[in-house]
Parts: sequence; structure tokens; C-alpha cells
Amino acid sequence: MRHRRFPWLATALFGVLLGCGDLKDIFSLQRGLAQEFQTNAINVNLSNSAYLTIVFSNSAAASLPDSERAVFARRVAEFVRDHYPQYQQLSSISVGFASVRGGGGFSISRTDVPYRFTPAELGPPRQPKEATVPKAA
Repeated sequence: MRHRRFPWLATALFGVLLGCGDLKDIFSLQRGLAQEFQTNAINVNLSNSAYLTIVFSNSAAASLPDSERAVFARRVAEFVRDHYPQYQQLSSISVGFASVRGGGGFSISRTDVPYRFTPAELGPPRQPKEATVPKAA
């Protein structure tokens, strides 16, 4: 009877370990985005291992003119393309902005996620440029 439970346990353990890898990659992506865009107010959400959503809270970029905000959103998606190991498995990358206000134990937020990019639109990840070392004479 014990041997019948083992495959279920092994499958469950494999799922947990796989989930931890996704979580580690998402956490690393969030830290990279925070450093690149100089804010910690970034929420990164992965749904069904295929739909990545990035929301900047109270970001100055939210008040940019539409054309500049679109350029900013594309830069965010390109950062994902070049730094997220699971990029090829994504169906879409959505970028948005949230306005969060509150006090006295409550908050009010308004979130708008108007930008969506697919890996087909963004292309393959760019390889980092290799440092050129002068050849010895």
C-alpha cells in the first residue's frame, strides 16, 4: 500500500520544486527591474506560467504623455526579454501603473494595465555584448 502513495508524493514534491524555481526567477526579475527603473514599488505577477504582468505603483512614468509612457512600457518588456530566464515560455508581458493612496488603515488604488507585448513582437533575447580585449602585439 505504501508504494501507491509514493508516485503522488514524488509528483507533489516535483511541483513544489518547480514552483520554487519560478518564484526565484520572478523575485530576481523584480529586483532587476527595481534596480533598472530605480523604484521598489513594482509588482510582478506570473499567471499560468505564461502571462507576466508588471505594475509600477505611484510611478512618475504614469503621468508621462501617452507616447513616452508607451516607450517606457516597451523598455520594461525588453528588460524582461533580456533578463527573465523563462521568457520563451511567456505568451504575453503586460505593463501598467497603479495609483495607491491611503491612510488610517485603508488604501484606495486604481490600476491601469494598457500595454501588452508578445515575445513575437519583442523578438529573441539580446545577448550581452562581450568585452573586447585588445590583442597583444
